Amino acid sequence: MGSRRGRPGALVGLLALATALVPAPSAGPAVAAERAAAPPAGLAVPDLVRVGLATDLESLTLPCCGSDLRAQAGATQVALVEPFVVEPAARGGRGVYRLQVAALKDEAQARELAAQLASAHGEAVDVVFDAAIDLYRVRFGRYAERAAAEEASRRLAALGIRGAFAVTEPSAAVLEGLRVTQGADSWRVRGRWVALWSRSDAGVRLASGHYRGRILVYLNDRGSLNLINELPLEDYLRGVVPREMGPELYDDLDALKAQAVAARSYAVRNFGEFAAEGYDICATPRCQVYGGRGAEHSLSDRAVAETAGEILVYDGRPADALYSSTCGGHTEDVRVVFPLKDEPYLRAVPCFEAGLTELEGDLAAGAPFPDGLTRRLLPATAGGGAPALAERLRRLALDAGLVQPAGEPASLGRRDLTRYVASWLDLALEAELFVSDPDVSYALGRVPEGWSRQELHLAAYLARLGVLDGPLDEEPGAAEIERSLLALAMLLQVVTSVEGRFAAVADGVLTIRVGDELVRFEIPGRLATFRGRAGALRAAPLALVAGDRLELYSRAGALAAVVQVVGAEGAAFDRTSRFSSWRRFRSDRELGELVGATHPGFPFRELEVLERGR
Repeated sequence: MGSRRGRPGALVGLLALATALVPAPSAGPAVAAERAAAPPAGLAVPDLVRVGLATDLESLTLPCCGSDLRAQAGATQVALVEPFVVEPAARGGRGVYRLQVAALKDEAQARELAAQLASAHGEAVDVVFDAAIDLYRVRFGRYAERAAAEEASRRLAALGIRGAFAVTEPSAAVLEGLRVTQGADSWRVRGRWVALWSRSDAGVRLASGHYRGRILVYLNDRGSLNLINELPLEDYLRGVVPREMGPELYDDLDALKAQAVAARSYAVRNFGEFAAEGYDICATPRCQVYGGRGAEHSLSDRAVAETAGEILVYDGRPADALYSSTCGGHTEDVRVVFPLKDEPYLRAVPCFEAGLTELEGDLAAGAPFPDGLTRRLLPATAGGGAPALAERLRRLALDAGLVQPAGEPASLGRRDLTRYVASWLDLALEAELFVSDPDVSYALGRVPEGWSRQELHLAAYLARLGVLDGPLDEEPGAAEIERSLLALAMLLQVVTSVEGRFAAVADGVLTIRVGDELVRFEIPGRLATFRGRAGALRAAPLALVAGDRLELYSRAGALAAVVQVVGAEGAAFDRTSRFSSWRRFRSDRELGELVGATHPGFPFRELEVLERGR
């Protein structure tokens, strides 16, 4: 779908751009002293992107050693055969002391705090994004002596801004390029850049990860070092898509393609945002999470390759393709969260994309679980009592390939049932070996009189196997007998079960996710379906959403029953994301301290919710 120009209501379109992608630089590339800060004109996709990995480092030791690795510092190019250390070079002289008053997640909040401090105190206040920790640091004042900085900290504390601490920065007057040390050799480099690359396809390994392209070290205006990865845009996306949408969990190629287009669009739209710091885009959730070569996956690589050069456009411009891990059923107007991003296409929409999937069984509605399943698998005769149970157990033995139990229980009392089942399955030796006297009291609780030691050990062993439950001196009810029959059927592997999360129903196949694997089951013509809260499951058609917890029961390899545990959170809750729901508690005192730190002079009294989002 192409872009449409000249109309405010133009739809977001997908544009395939025929832009040649330049491979990683070959050995010996020149290190640019500076680069234009402006984003590319029009709809041109940049060939290379610089990703900020860390900022304001005091020094940096680059890896060694290998014949493939090369570094260029100024006019000097060397092989990395020894550790290679880069640090700011300084003429004599001293730097300045500053106060770091806050490190905030929200850029607008950080800049508002900085403006308030500058207006109230007439001091220099700066906001700098820290690419490694994904926070905006707010620094206050410039002082020649530490004592003056500490005195300023006390003044700020008296005004409610507590926790400020002194840091040092070199002043612009004392900066003089970089100092590079390798082994016994050390030399100064004029300018701001040092580059490191591999002559092979091996990439560069740092403590923070494994990267394609070049590693750049940039001397920033504060006199410290920024660590940057420069590489082709498409290679950058290979390290973004699997981190933003894990292909092990979301293994649908089309979904990953959509993520690749969104990530590429975001990178193009926001290209050059941090140009003053020497890079284009950060590697954290503030921009897009980037994991380098170590994060790449074959499926997301394919999604990137099959969408190469494609971006979203609106009104002829790259769209600001914001996205999130989960949305709770409905997104919010972006301007509510990011007031400066009031684009007409960033509007709240429902995100219950998959809808409900229905799966209907043939069992009579309302039959409880597991009764509906066990009565189908082990049908009872018209009679009842001990003779009917013995008949069902003989059917179970036949299905399991075992000798059928002789006779029938003397009664449906737990003592007679224990004797009957233990004799049939020959459990005496196992009960003696695996159950101790303390186990008996622990498993059975109050022990009735008249039971022999062997009978108690057998009852405790059957309880451990899930076959026996409830007080020994009471006759089990019908529901307990059905639970015991299912437990016996599973113990004998006549019935097998698996737990997983619902993925899809298509073409007569039910797919569930078990861990990281997708497991598929053919849907038979005769299927029992149960749903409800845990402990209150009854036969009913299933209404499924992705991620619903399911228990599947099979007999002889064929699916026999599907049990859906209905989620209390509702249909819109994203069961696949750990970010779907979380809770943070702050007392009024803690809220007051936080507000005082970010909004000096604004007293906190109470928190009242005035409006609910979408």
